[in-house]
Amino acid sequence: MSPLALALPAQAAGQDNAHSVRIEGFPSVEAGGGWSEGTVTVKNDADAPYAGQHLVIYFGTQMLGKDQVAAEYADGASGSWQPVKLVDQDLGAKPAGYQGVATDLTGAGVEVQPHSARTFKLRFKLLQSTHAGPEVNVSLYAYLAPTFGADGQAKDWTVQAPGVSVKTTGLTTSFTGLPTSVPADGKPHAFQVSIKTANGFDWHLTSAAFFVWGGQKYGSMDGQGACAAQLDVQDPKDKTWHKVGMGAVGAGDGDVDLTKWATGPVDNRVLNARLTLGKNVKTDTDASLGFGYYPGASPMLFWAMQPIAAVPVEGAPECVDPNAPIPSPSTSSAPAVVPAAVSTTEPAAQPRASAPVKATDTNRAELADTGSRGLGLTTGIGGALVVAGGAALVLTRRARRS
Repeated sequence: MSPLALALPAQAAGQDNAHSVRIEGFPSVEAGGGWSEGTVTVKNDADAPYAGQHLVIYFGTQMLGKDQVAAEYADGASGSWQPVKLVDQDLGAKPAGYQGVATDLTGAGVEVQPHSARTFKLRFKLLQSTHAGPEVNVSLYAYLAPTFGADGQAKDWTVQAPGVSVKTTGLTTSFTGLPTSVPADGKPHAFQVSIKTANGFDWHLTSAAFFVWGGQKYGSMDGQGACAAQLDVQDPKDKTWHKVGMGAVGAGDGDVDLTKWATGPVDNRVLNARLTLGKNVKTDTDASLGFGYYPGASPMLFWAMQPIAAVPVEGAPECVDPNAPIPSPSTSSAPAVVPAAVSTTEPAAQPRASAPVKATDTNRAELADTGSRGLGLTTGIGGALVVAGGAALVLTRRARRS
């Protein structure tokens, strides 16, 4: 459900046509950055003064808790900024909190004279916290209600303002290290992906996925066959390798556990991976390797597609052998893995250099198969890939709404 649907109280509520509330401004808000400023205006078109109604503001996302928001208001253009008391919405879900944030803006009833308006300045910013969030945008809603509950609900609201969607910036994620060429020789070829956020903000990316797309001729939502290809990621603690999905189902599952398998600071995570291609791998000139968290799986999104070439090797086995020794670059009959940099739409600084994967680490331990949770995914990714062809594809973030 949308934050608006979640915010509506269970009690009867209706529109008071003699009065209105309007939200303006708030072009964007930077995660971990400065204030986003706008106004909230209460208008009284009646012949009598308006009083006794609380101006309730919702910062509506299902991932947002009061530890992630700071807000202040000022009464009129010349008023001084005052802090507001924020309340986590409790909508009966388990656990409580992290369901959006609400405030009784002034802490008292708002008074407006007949046929006049009263404007409040409002500003808020997004803070670092220990839990997931924020979403791709923050939706603001305003209500006039006789009561503001301790559960963050506007009780029996009478006036509602149209919602405003505030774009969240500062969550740009860039990638380096995805290979552009891998020999189809049945042997593992290691590469290292660096996941860097633009402004150092930790938005708690806990999982990701790979998707090996064979191109328009051979592309399948299931990815490559188990015998033709295999993709593994490494646990940095014990050097074990874990097989992960390579198809759209894997993209939906997010079965690459970044919490366990990625290392480094929050704004520059590093993941060791290896790709093994056998003789039976099917790729066309527009084949690509995707990595990230595909839109639809979560409101916190990052995803990129890198064109990749599977170079045939004469005499290669039909089935992959992920535990075979890595071929020496000087004796290999095909090019070694060639990495390339890809990024989301907003530019970001290049990640700091990190140690490459060693051949000794690549085959130190046997595979531990993580399997696939099979959550499924819409066929939108296939359509997007068909349109993109062999070009690098970046799927833009979008908020989850219903």
